[in-house]
Amino acid sequence: MLENTPITKGQQPILPSKEKFYVCDITDENQISRIIQENQIKIIIHLAALLEADTVEKINHINCYGTKLLFDIATKQEHMEMIIYASSIMTVFGYLENEPYSSLAKNIQPKQLLKKITINDPSIPSHFNPSFESYSNSKIYGEELARQYSSTETINFKFICARFGWINTTDDVTSDLYDWSDKSFEIYFVSSNNDYCWVDIDNFQQNLDYMPQDGAKWKTT
Repeated sequence: MLENTPITKGQQPILPSKEKFYVCDITDENQISRIIQENQIKIIIHLAALLEADTVEKINHINCYGTKLLFDIATKQEHMEMIIYASSIMTVFGYLENEPYSSLAKNIQPKQLLKKITINDPSIPSHFNPSFESYSNSKIYGEELARQYSSTETINFKFICARFGWINTTDDVTSDLYDWSDKSFEIYFVSSNNDYCWVDIDNFQQNLDYMPQDGAKWKTT
């Protein structure tokens, strides 16, 4: 465990003074179990992942094996209430490889009205390169794993899969976690109000009264 102190002079602590901060390996079953049990953690926000710049082997080990291990541990805890899994928009990034969506990747405004991708449309991984594809597939795997666990009768807590778009360091993506859903499993696209938004955030708005505060606009000439 690290003390919650500023890294450099004048920098604010990352967490409130009473919070604990641990550095650990998501594939270390004993350490993860001990942290969850000792702190009686009720909500897990699972953001741990290797990105598409790493090797296929490392991505599969951390993103797939590590996620399954974390879910296995969490489902054995009687006090657990919710897991929010950052599956990210990479679960559907393959759509950007074909028209009309590929124009967006080139920052070109489509000539026709886009049919927005919904949570009911099939997941399609990116095929940009093997690592991109592995990263996309690892997020799709995590969602399916969450879906399987949520359908198990002996598991009585929620799995929320948040398909985040790009997040800047200044973005505030906090929310009242208990308001995410009454269902045992749900997927949300979490996006700002962009003119070129190609995913459907209706269920996010309807279930949580989510109102995007900003978003990029098409440049007019």
